[in-house]
Amino acid sequence: MCVCIVKNVNLVVVLLICLAPITRQYDVSEETQLEDVPNVDESESLLSNVVSDVNKTLTNLYNTMTLANVTAENKTQNVNETRKLVKCKEIVYDVSEEVEPTVELINATYLGKLLQINPDITTRDVEADCVLVLFYARACPFSAHAAPHFNALSRSYPNVKMVAVDALKYHGINAQYGIIGVPTLKMFHNGRPVGKFNGTEYNIHSFSKFVHAITGQNPQVLLVTSKDFQGPVSSVVEKETDYFLILSWLFILVCSVYYFVQSKWWTMIVEMVQNNWRESEAQHEHTD
Repeated sequence: MCVCIVKNVNLVVVLLICLAPITRQYDVSEETQLEDVPNVDESESLLSNVVSDVNKTLTNLYNTMTLANVTAENKTQNVNETRKLVKCKEIVYDVSEEVEPTVELINATYLGKLLQINPDITTRDVEADCVLVLFYARACPFSAHAAPHFNALSRSYPNVKMVAVDALKYHGINAQYGIIGVPTLKMFHNGRPVGKFNGTEYNIHSFSKFVHAITGQNPQVLLVTSKDFQGPVSSVVEKETDYFLILSWLFILVCSVYYFVQSKWWTMIVEMVQNNWRESEAQHEHTD
């Protein structure tokens, strides 16, 4: 019995001695693992800092975008206030005669009367006559291309009077209205210029955008028909003699000859011809 107890006691001691290193190893590894992994409080603090930084960044971005939108709206509002649309006076047509708006071909004298300024009207907010003038030339292919589109445009804006002037025939008005080339499209309000078409495409849609940008009116219809190619502004290039151009070339030629005669080159040429003439006469007398 004692032997069994001793044996049992020895067995327990041996087991404790064997299990001691294992327990010690387990404790060491557990301590190392706990030191490497942060506790719960530190993780929550780090996450809170990240969320706070993200919220601050989003708030700054929102404020920046809002400020940019407000600035853009203010600039647009200032531009709209600075550049006000003109107010066109309504044109009354005789409904009984079924008269539709059309382009009128006029001369320089009638254009001057049409663009007379009313001194009582000083701003664009007051109703006044809106006149759209096409300065063209019958010999210009670009004017011929723009002609049917301008003819059709008169039906799109019945409250805008549209006229056409031959800038080549009535050349005296070019300097007065700042015309340096054809075709040129200019809008007048109360006889004052308020806009000039600077586009490169001469079609009814480009013309309509130009008129809408100045008057704010919407077109009734944008359609070019076969009738518009027949007139009033001709869409066929007509060859005609430009007498003023001929006179200009003659004037340039006369001036060039005059200044050449006054130059030293002319003197040298005259002296060379005279010397050659004298030498030829001297040889002729010596031969005789």
